[in-house]
Amino acid sequence: MDLPYQAWQQALEDEFFGPAQAGHPTLFYIDDNVERELRERHGIGVPLAECVGSFLNPRTDRPYAPVETYRWRKRKEDKGAIPAFLPLLAASVLAATKMVNDGHHRANAYHVRFSELLTGREDLLRSDEFEAVSEMWQVLADWQHGQGTARGVCTIPAAADLPRNQSRIGFPLSQALLNGGDRQALPEIFAKLRSHNAHAWPLDGETLLATLEQWGWDSRLSAGLRRAKKVPDFRPYVARLLGNLAVSWDSTAVKAARGSGRTELLVKFEAGRLSWLARIPGAEARHISLSGGVVLERLGDTAYYSVDGLGIPDARSLNRWLDVNSDEATLNRPPTPVLALGRDDVLGTWVSASTFVPGEEYIVLAAPEAQSDVRRLLDRAASPGRPREGGRLPWVPEGWALHTGVVFDNAVTLRRALGEIQGAVGSLRPAQEFELRLVGGLRLAPVLERQLYLVGGEPSVVVPDGASEALLVDGKACPELHGARARGGPMPLAGLGLPAGVHTVSLGASTVRFATAEGLPIPAAVEHRYGFEVSGFKASAYPTACGSGPTLSGANCAGHRVGAVPDIVLSRRGADELLFAASDGRLWRVASPEPPAWLAERLPQASAPYLFEVELHGVGGWLLERRAGRWRARAADPGTPDPDSSPNAGSWTEAILAARDCTADPRWAAYVRTAEETSR
Repeated sequence: MDLPYQAWQQALEDEFFGPAQAGHPTLFYIDDNVERELRERHGIGVPLAECVGSFLNPRTDRPYAPVETYRWRKRKEDKGAIPAFLPLLAASVLAATKMVNDGHHRANAYHVRFSELLTGREDLLRSDEFEAVSEMWQVLADWQHGQGTARGVCTIPAAADLPRNQSRIGFPLSQALLNGGDRQALPEIFAKLRSHNAHAWPLDGETLLATLEQWGWDSRLSAGLRRAKKVPDFRPYVARLLGNLAVSWDSTAVKAARGSGRTELLVKFEAGRLSWLARIPGAEARHISLSGGVVLERLGDTAYYSVDGLGIPDARSLNRWLDVNSDEATLNRPPTPVLALGRDDVLGTWVSASTFVPGEEYIVLAAPEAQSDVRRLLDRAASPGRPREGGRLPWVPEGWALHTGVVFDNAVTLRRALGEIQGAVGSLRPAQEFELRLVGGLRLAPVLERQLYLVGGEPSVVVPDGASEALLVDGKACPELHGARARGGPMPLAGLGLPAGVHTVSLGASTVRFATAEGLPIPAAVEHRYGFEVSGFKASAYPTACGSGPTLSGANCAGHRVGAVPDIVLSRRGADELLFAASDGRLWRVASPEPPAWLAERLPQASAPYLFEVELHGVGGWLLERRAGRWRARAADPGTPDPDSSPNAGSWTEAILAARDCTADPRWAAYVRTAEETSR
């Protein structure tokens, strides 16, 4: 049963929450056409509704318990992975797209459509059971907010943003607001609006929505979206959604194809100068060339790239659209009259921020047309005694105002001020909080244990917006935290004098744990290394102190070669064709192995594993996979291609050329060039 569900989970992760979505609003929209397209593209044999329906227990008090159990099982394997209930949430959006008056049920009969879609009956999945699904939506929103913008900008509303009569089903309805026609029409509408409002673009959401209505352009939007904006409780969410789309619009008149690569173009301040900075989540290339002579160079092992060829950020370039692209990346940045720079943990320098985070320090730069909005925001919400830089500095864009040491201590005041002022500062609203979580703190060894902190350097705790339960630390109330909680920001635990050991922070039914220590334990010094003595191809049964001869320790055999250890590459089942093209010109057709006989005997109902291992003995190259007519490639230490010595170089060349457009990786481009030369 897990296999098709896993396939749908992976497909939805790739399409809606993959690295290509970085910096762009995620609309988790699924209708019949999108469902069919995903099924064909990813080679999934089971329709979404049938797959999810078979995973439920609809005749019990907890029909969604199997999905919750599956999610927790996957979370134990990878705590940072995206929550594994995407197929169920996608089905809830699919049901929302089917809400029409058919003569038997009204157009707002959501639960009838949801139950009918997943069980074939109208009455098996009831509204009082849907609370579990709405909680899954909030967990997904919290996960996406926790990724920054690396997995897309979250468009799932906060519970407080939903109309009271849609407090549960409002989550899937929010994702079904903009259908495919809306998303194709909006880029053209944005292009026309910008031509009339170039000096003030992008508009905030409410101004944008009012302009669409004033000019009659909202008639080009879907009936569902037009209805939603007329609901007083839902209109602010619609406005915010349109505003987010306008801010991230890439200036093209048509919507980019799903899965196309996107890159964040940021501003960095270091050593008394501003410079451009690109962030490409998941990219591995060290060097990327774009049009117009723009070159990106990767900074160490980070996701950041230096940008050469764009000049420096100044009053002109900060307030105009920037568009540079190639097959490998697309750089685009809308005009921004307000630039907020915050400390980046990875680079240790000041980098432009997409939102204000309470308690963090910022440098704020404002163009002339935005200076009044910025002053109003700082006067209302920034800490008293905020210093201002009065002198003229050469790196400040001409005509722009500079404010340094800006700190917003009170999240409630900040959100209220941003909501009232809107204008140029409206897009810097801090994200909603959905889950009890820990932030900051002095970690002792994050590589070994992320929740181990130095005594006195404990983290801060963030509580969900609107939570009213008492916050307990190790089972006790802490009056010292009341002031910080009232301000709505992170509550520091460092001043509570907690002793070394394991600590628990709880809020109602939610709990987070962390540990503190005075320092890392220092391992005792040893005189000798220990290992298994090796003689020929045989190692001793018991370890001894290492002498001068060859010994085996872990997977390392010092001074002796016992035999080549194969490299392992994981591959997904169900491909139409799976090939391995080696760097030396050899080509193999890879077959999916059947489950072992003993597994079939002991567990006759067990399905084949979702992934299987491909062993590579002393050879590197590319694993080529064809699904639904589309080739994909995965590198396995590809090295430099040299097919001349291979007797089947012709088959190798034919396979490389057939899959020539499967990836933009420069290492693959070397294989394609070699295959083209060989075929001449």
